[in-house]
Amino acid sequence: MSLSSSQPRLNSEQYRQMLVRDGERRFREWHTAFLNYQKQFLRELEQLRLYSSRSR
Repeated sequence: MSLSSSQPRLNSEQYRQMLVRDGERRFREWHTAFLNYQKQFLRELEQLRLYSSRSR
């Protein structure tokens, strides 16, 4: 089965829009992961600060 018979061809604008949406999705995934990592890091940093202030 050839590709052209199963789906119509995309024009360049449709293809560009698909790439933009995919890029936005990938950025959201990355940014969410980064924010979660950052929250965890800040929590751990705060725990270290509390621990070091108690040991003085």
